[in-house]
Amino acid sequence: MLLADLLFPWLSSFDLNEIGVLDDSLSLQLTATPTEAACPCCAQASLGVHSRYQRRLVDLPCAGLPVALHLAVRKFFCRNPACPQVVFSERIGEVAAPYARRTLRLRQEQASLGFDLGGEAGARTAQRQGMPVSADTLLRLIRQTPPPAYATPRVLGVDDWALRKGQVYGTILVDLEQHQPVDLRSDRSATTLEQWLKAHPGVEVISRDRANDYAEGASRGAPSAVQVADRFHLLQNVREMLQRLLERHQAALRAATAVPTPVVPTAPTSVVLKPGEPAVLFNQSLASLPPCEEPPVAPTPRTKTAAQQAARRQRRIERYPTVRNLAASGLSLRQIAQQLALSYRTVRKFACADQFPEQATRRSIASKLDPFLPVLRQALAAGQDNAMQLWRHLRDDLGDTGSRALVSRWVAHHRHLCPPPSPDQPRPTRRGKPPTTTPPTPAPQRLSARQAAWLLVRPPETLDEQERQLLARLGHVAPEVQTAYMLAQVFIRMVRHRTNANFEDWLARSEATAIPELQAFAAGLRRDKSAVGAAPYLAL
Repeated sequence: MLLADLLFPWLSSFDLNEIGVLDDSLSLQLTATPTEAACPCCAQASLGVHSRYQRRLVDLPCAGLPVALHLAVRKFFCRNPACPQVVFSERIGEVAAPYARRTLRLRQEQASLGFDLGGEAGARTAQRQGMPVSADTLLRLIRQTPPPAYATPRVLGVDDWALRKGQVYGTILVDLEQHQPVDLRSDRSATTLEQWLKAHPGVEVISRDRANDYAEGASRGAPSAVQVADRFHLLQNVREMLQRLLERHQAALRAATAVPTPVVPTAPTSVVLKPGEPAVLFNQSLASLPPCEEPPVAPTPRTKTAAQQAARRQRRIERYPTVRNLAASGLSLRQIAQQLALSYRTVRKFACADQFPEQATRRSIASKLDPFLPVLRQALAAGQDNAMQLWRHLRDDLGDTGSRALVSRWVAHHRHLCPPPSPDQPRPTRRGKPPTTTPPTPAPQRLSARQAAWLLVRPPETLDEQERQLLARLGHVAPEVQTAYMLAQVFIRMVRHRTNANFEDWLARSEATAIPELQAFAAGLRRDKSAVGAAPYLAL
């Protein structure tokens, strides 16, 4: 018994009758020691035993073996005449819940696996650890676990979260001092936030975005709390403002990637970011930049995927004048979206663009062959274009883990790097489609408004030389973008450096510009001036 007490101290209220090993599992025969039990309805103790039955529970594994508990459980008569319960079973609440097939210890461990790993991965891990369970059971345990009780936070973060992106949104409430979520709401209305704040008094600071619903709900639910526009959403609003501005300047986006001859730009508006720091990079002269050639015309699609992409582009080109004509006729953007079965964002982009907005050129994806490209190019320059031999060389001598097909495709697309064969040398015989020996026509470089907006909000010191030249050309062909960029950089630095000393001056200068997007952004900041002004001082 001393060994049993050492191994199973949590079974102190049971007598261990027998330990057996059956089918690679550990079986424990147990009997309850108390002589009486309390009725679950009236809580009156009873000594009258009605009958006995055996209850089987699964427990945590021991030494890698699954453990099964066989409990001899008794039924008692309830001697209270006023109690509706006549016969009841004794409760073993310290071991398992009523009607449960697993102990509380096992349930807690399996629920933890579900929270940490999810359903399928948690089920595989539990199987290896000797406590098999299905993925659906793990998910059920997660749903049955009551949420922890949190104290009302002093600094509350309010933001929306997407149950179905673009369609169904809710509200997430976060304790910004403890860095943990507090509650989830099913919508993002002002009434929902107001009711939650009234039910949880004590919030002193509310960090939110600049949505009107959250501002109204916070004002009604916690009028004494300080509202703060969080820095993340402020920077996101700057990027969105620049993106809307760039969507109007499609011609400038094309010209930025293809400027035939550089021209010295006119002197931009002087905006200094910090004392002693030079103005932003639009101030540099374009005469020092290397000229860009016009992008080549897109070649005729040679693959099924390229043909499908070209067909989709042609459909977008046909929709563009239709949207412009409907917008000129007086229809609202939402009416146009419903009539043409397009998204509101697409209609807005087409309606404000001065030219057809091209999709941006996708960035190249890193490949396993990238470290070995110099070796492959050197081999092709030497006339070695046998893909199988090159792949074996990379695999055996250089440690390449890529597939042979990857090397074969690269060699087929770059066989133009091989020197031309001499007339006396016989051409090698190959089966299948003859490889191309001419360099492929590069696709025209396109810059989207979204890509350009990300470049405009980045710190100038993090840009490389190519990105600096691109922004310099963009500022030359679109003076509005140049002005908005410099003012946006001033605002971004105020937010990042947590200072609002020049905020009022920045608002005045932004409102004085003739840029509608910048004026609207400045007007929104002025309406929410108290929350925006407090943003730099909330550092959590």
